Amino acid sequence: MEKGDLWVILEHGNKELSDISKELCSQGRRMKKSHATLVAILVGREVQESAHRLGRYGVEKTYLVEGEDWARFNEEAYMDLLSNLIVEKSPSLILFGSTPMGNALAPRLAVRTRGALVTDCVDFKKQGDRWVAVKSIQGNKINAKVTLSADRLQLFTLKPGAFEIEEVAPLQPIEVIPIPFRPSPVRVRTKIIGFIKADPKSSPLEEAEVILAGGKGFGNLKEFKVLEELGDLMGATVAGSRPAVDLGWLPYERQIGLTGKKISPRLLLVSGISGAFEFVIGIKDSNFIIAINKDPAAPIFKSADAGIIGDHHEILPVLIETLKKVEK
Repeated sequence: MEKGDLWVILEHGNKELSDISKELCSQGRRMKKSHATLVAILVGREVQESAHRLGRYGVEKTYLVEGEDWARFNEEAYMDLLSNLIVEKSPSLILFGSTPMGNALAPRLAVRTRGALVTDCVDFKKQGDRWVAVKSIQGNKINAKVTLSADRLQLFTLKPGAFEIEEVAPLQPIEVIPIPFRPSPVRVRTKIIGFIKADPKSSPLEEAEVILAGGKGFGNLKEFKVLEELGDLMGATVAGSRPAVDLGWLPYERQIGLTGKKISPRLLLVSGISGAFEFVIGIKDSNFIIAINKDPAAPIFKSADAGIIGDHHEILPVLIETLKKVEK
């Protein structure tokens, strides 16, 4: 396995690459050996244009699988495709996103190929000619370092938001190779006919892309409902600090922090929360944090990418009215 290429399994939506796919490509470029090629596996319908743009993230070759059979993600079909490609091409290392898709594929492929797998990686350290995977355990309190055997196919799932996206100037045009593959009817026994978008109010915090977090600074349940109204307009999940849960404004499964959930949304809006350590430990993996607080010295601003100094009782209603006008 030592001489094989490094593969990244890409994800996309509406013909646009997801951020985790860009992270995979960027990290793959940093990890690949000089003699190896960074190869992207891109599957879908009408995604050829995206294949030619991958060079900016360091990809040198793309295996492109297109067609109506691939319009929707089907775990069995992907397994059939990837299993055959691995046998034919013999990569040495494969990166997946730690996403519903990646978490469905990577363990099954590891078993089927007798490979070795590390999930939820947040970093990689070079040790000689090997890469040591770093993953958080014990509720993100401890980082474990894991080394895999070099004589097996190595598979890793990468936690979204943990790796820097880097654009580079391609040294040469990317090589796009069409793969005419039809899933075997024997292997694929299910047909995906559609997806039902999850209700942000009931979806797990760990999977939410946009989260609105509130705390005891709202004063009472009536005022806290303003945050829920904003969440409905934004299609966001509403969560809170431990004091908000203790006051009965939210159920425990919506609690963020040391004794609650650790989250990693693309966008987090925090209001009515001062920013105590117990809360901040749960939001450190968020991609972009906006904090609203009338106290310029509030600790939450140290964790925020953008801050608004002001009273959320005045700011949030204005934001709600603006979004209502946009909807109309």
